[in-house]
Amino acid sequence: MADRFNVAEALAGGCPTRADAWTFIQGFAAAWSIPLSPTEGFTWVDVQRAEDRLGFRLPVALREGYALFGRRRDLVAQQNPLLEPDELLLDPSGELLVFRSENQGCAGWGVALTDLAREDPPVSLFGDRLPDSSRVHFLDRLSLACVETVLSEAAMASWTEGRTCQATPEAVACLEEEFTPVALPPYPAWFEPMGQPVRWFSAPGLLLCLEPGLEGMDLVVTGRTTADVQRAVEAIPGTWPPAVPAVTEAVDDPEWDLPF
Repeated sequence: MADRFNVAEALAGGCPTRADAWTFIQGFAAAWSIPLSPTEGFTWVDVQRAEDRLGFRLPVALREGYALFGRRRDLVAQQNPLLEPDELLLDPSGELLVFRSENQGCAGWGVALTDLAREDPPVSLFGDRLPDSSRVHFLDRLSLACVETVLSEAAMASWTEGRTCQATPEAVACLEEEFTPVALPPYPAWFEPMGQPVRWFSAPGLLLCLEPGLEGMDLVVTGRTTADVQRAVEAIPGTWPPAVPAVTEAVDDPEWDLPF
């Protein structure tokens, strides 16, 4: 049942295969939004056109992700979108194929051209907040990066409820005691790539993210409903700002300032 879906339980074992990642995304979509349908992916023609334009074949994991959920804007394009096949491009160094971008083009996620032949290659992060146009390791596999995309986009979506507070030692201790860690490896935040890594926790109907903030770490709580978020706010000590109601009606796609 949707109200029993627990992200940490669904990701137990850490998605050792691409199929595990796609199964998780299907389950998450059904529980938190609406189930995926066969018409919500890009066709092989769309992908082939992109490959012809770029001059190389895309990794299998990216092709599969596009086919399964590439058109689901609610899952992959709320804030820092998964690029559509005809938007794929190279990073400024010319060494990475960029498949996801921060919404103002300040950072991007990509695969080294030398790794494109791998079915599920590692992903790098680059951006304005790294010195000398360098890049850092993001996650070991592109399919895991897609899982992270779905989680982080849900946390920034207009159709979820969210609250944020400073992650004091008391808040972190409560988080680690009362909620289940999500089996994603710690990874750098695009907005503070040299800072503390991002960590996720969950409970049914709840996602909780520890990420770099203005003063140490922040705790971002995302829920399917207002009641879900309120459970977390009541359980975790902290100074919580007033709630902002979630948007339940459809909204127009935002305008991205992407680097192309």
